[in-house]
Amino acid sequence: MVIDITGLSSTTQATNSRAKVSDQPAAESKAQKAPESGNLSSGVSLSDAAQAIQKNAEQLVDEGISVNEQKVAELKAAIDDGNYQIDYDSTARNLFQLESLLD
Repeated sequence: MVIDITGLSSTTQATNSRAKVSDQPAAESKAQKAPESGNLSSGVSLSDAAQAIQKNAEQLVDEGISVNEQKVAELKAAIDDGNYQIDYDSTARNLFQLESLLD
């Protein structure tokens, strides 16, 4: 499900969310949450921004840029051991950089 919150205040968004939930009958809502084993469809769609990110990731793979498996293994080990330290400044900087790519 794609939710576009651009231009909506939190009050408007909450009202819209409640309206969507209350419009569905209870039986129908339960049926959507627990699909029958023979009929498994996710009903998931990606936003335009997520599709752009996915396309860019595929282009990087096509250009031969790959994942550093050793670095990934080191990070996983540090996380598992509880030794991984988050660099909040770098994380914020990279999020802003990613955001600028989406515009």
